[in-house]
Amino acid sequence: MLWFGLGDPPAFFLISIGAFFPILINTIAGVRNVDSIYIRAARNLGASQFTMFRRVVLPAATPYILTGMRIGIGTAFICVIVAEMIAVNSGVGYRILEAREYMWSDKVIAGMLTIGFIGLIIDLCMNYLNQHLLRWHRGMEN
Repeated sequence: MLWFGLGDPPAFFLISIGAFFPILINTIAGVRNVDSIYIRAARNLGASQFTMFRRVVLPAATPYILTGMRIGIGTAFICVIVAEMIAVNSGVGYRILEAREYMWSDKVIAGMLTIGFIGLIIDLCMNYLNQHLLRWHRGMEN
């Protein structure tokens, strides 16, 4: 906040940083955990680097990537609320702080419930996406 000041640009930067690193770390872990036998089999079958990435590495890393997205979206949502409380003059976080200053406890509780409900909806959507895209993965785990 000291580097960028107040307003929307530092809030966007904070949210982007909050979402980027969980996705990056999980993607790297997913690519590193691809079973080498699948890569060797693809090479033996004459797959190009791009085909190997598209047909072997990306499907094997998808569970990790989606987990990183789920964590990243949660972290970004937390960063949105923090940015609204610190740097922006709008949003639910700002309204909660404003209500706290005027001791409007009903509005504080309503804001907190709103944040919780939005977070729940986002998490349920990510969980649905995870289940829909990774039906094949659940079968491999058993």
